[in-house]
Amino acid sequence: MVVVRYAALAALVVWVAGMLPIVAGDLLRGPWFPLECGGVMLLSLVVLKFVGPPPRAFTLRAGIVAVMLAVAVLTIAGRVVPAIAAPINLILAAILLFWYVYE
Repeated sequence: MVVVRYAALAALVVWVAGMLPIVAGDLLRGPWFPLECGGVMLLSLVVLKFVGPPPRAFTLRAGIVAVMLAVAVLTIAGRVVPAIAAPINLILAAILLFWYVYE
């Protein structure tokens, strides 16, 4: 279970690093990169829910990841300006990181 929890945390950290071009440059800014990281996070949360003890606030956390994925999909489709999407996803990622601090 520890490995799955760290996989979700690593995916979140890499996703945040991809949103900050100062940190990652163009290496982590591919169009499908946020979807891959979000998929790993959702899969990890579902595995934690059904295999071991469920994480605290599972529904809320999965909802936040789903909103982050929706914003990423809308950005890829050109419906949301990246300058607006990045702060939204960074705020939501900070909320998720807050939960990982206390686990």
